[in-house]
Amino acid sequence: MNYINLIKTELSLDIKKIKSYKVSFITDILIFAIVLFSIFITGLDSAFADSYGIDINSGKMIVLIGFIFWQISTTALGWSSANIRGQSVSGTLELKMQSKYSAELLLFIEMLTYLIISFLSFFVIFLIFILSIKADTKDILYILLSYLVAFPALIGMYGLGLLLGGISLIEKEIGSLVFILQSVLIFLSDMIGVRSRLFNIIPFNAGIKIMRQMYLGQNIESSLILDYLISNAVWIILGVICFRYLLKKVRTSDSFNNY
Repeated sequence: MNYINLIKTELSLDIKKIKSYKVSFITDILIFAIVLFSIFITGLDSAFADSYGIDINSGKMIVLIGFIFWQISTTALGWSSANIRGQSVSGTLELKMQSKYSAELLLFIEMLTYLIISFLSFFVIFLIFILSIKADTKDILYILLSYLVAFPALIGMYGLGLLLGGISLIEKEIGSLVFILQSVLIFLSDMIGVRSRLFNIIPFNAGIKIMRQMYLGQNIESSLILDYLISNAVWIILGVICFRYLLKKVRTSDSFNNY
């Protein structure tokens, strides 16, 4: 019950934050919308349709599945790393460290509530997409299912966000690095192509493959499920360990007083 109340409190606070930064929030939505529709302009949906031997609308769905995973993952990465930096400046990060809950848990709940609100906003974009391809009930269900299947990737990318957020406590400015990483992930993942198993180290890569196999009615490879779970478990564990180490290092050197 305490955790439920905690989520409710964070959800209420995040809604207030978004009202304060509505211009930035709307900008994020526009950027993702531009990326999504730019992908279709390039004819990537036709390439996937030919590769999988499916019709063009199904090709668009294959692309959309990859986009959903990338959108959730990069939002988690960018928001968590920027939030850690911002809270270290405002002093709220140090207050979180005094809570009975771990700072990582509190930051994760904040991120989760932000993504829930983001999902409601992105629904407008997906509604336009659904209408444009005349999607049926099956397509809509798979869009919603993609968000559920992407949850492990969300956790893994949060771990990477903790790592970068920890680095930001020392290096201060890493915004450019995060942006470059978010962009590079488009080309290294299965979002716009089919990659080898080696690339499943990317938190959301195996998840895209799993979801696409589900949509196409294919048997899901057990190795993909294993890769997906192990990869994200490694990233969250690595992220928490590095974040705690860097946070301890900053507190030991009393760097919080320098903000």
